[in-house]
Amino acid sequence: MAIVAIASPKGGVGKTTSAIALAGLLAEKQSCLAVDLDPQGNLTMGLGVELEPDQIGSYDVMTQQLEAEEPIVDTECGVDLLPTDSTLAEAEKEISDDPGRFFVLKRQLDPLKAKYRTILIDCPPNMGLLTLNALAAADAVLVPVQCQFFSLRGLDRLLEEISQIRSQYNLRLRLLGVLPTMAENTIITRKVLAELKKRHENVSVFYPVPKSVKFAEATFVGKPIHRYTKNVKLVQPYERVMRAIVPRSQKTPKEYLL
Repeated sequence: MAIVAIASPKGGVGKTTSAIALAGLLAEKQSCLAVDLDPQGNLTMGLGVELEPDQIGSYDVMTQQLEAEEPIVDTECGVDLLPTDSTLAEAEKEISDDPGRFFVLKRQLDPLKAKYRTILIDCPPNMGLLTLNALAAADAVLVPVQCQFFSLRGLDRLLEEISQIRSQYNLRLRLLGVLPTMAENTIITRKVLAELKKRHENVSVFYPVPKSVKFAEATFVGKPIHRYTKNVKLVQPYERVMRAIVPRSQKTPKEYLL
């Protein structure tokens, strides 16, 4: 099985959109759990779930009041979901003095490895304690990057931080790759993609995800993109990432790399 964290210190790069798309595709092939570790709760809402005020979720798991399996809910697209809402932000404060604070999520997810072939973790848009928990628990990390030049500035620093986290907290953590998002048929996009390849020769740069209003529309109705549109150009980039995640699947062909 594989645990994959989807992380970026910057918001608005398609992180949660990617988590929804990948979870939906993976659930078509095998058991998949999506963990919403962002207090904004966008993954929860994007999979068509709205928490009631007294409903249990990631907060209860991260504060170790409940086992991780207890709050999990089904979704219409076949993805099991560990949901969250804004109360999760309080959990980060409550566990900040715990000596084992970096490994709370790992301990909670370990019993679920026998049940799920893939666990995806949608991280908050920062490198705080919740994201560190996700990276300490994960086997791999996928980094979405918007096709804008300013997005490249923070990528080098993020990759350095991932390397530090690997050495300090999780020796098995690997970089699955960088996923360019919101790509347009413009000179800027082409230059950004070329710069990504040039600056990160040893990093897998996946085929870019096009910019489209269809992603926002799919999220609004609580569906993964492949269940909302038949536009293969929007779905195929995520299918290529999925092939890099699913064990014993076809490896990502070289022509899919930039």
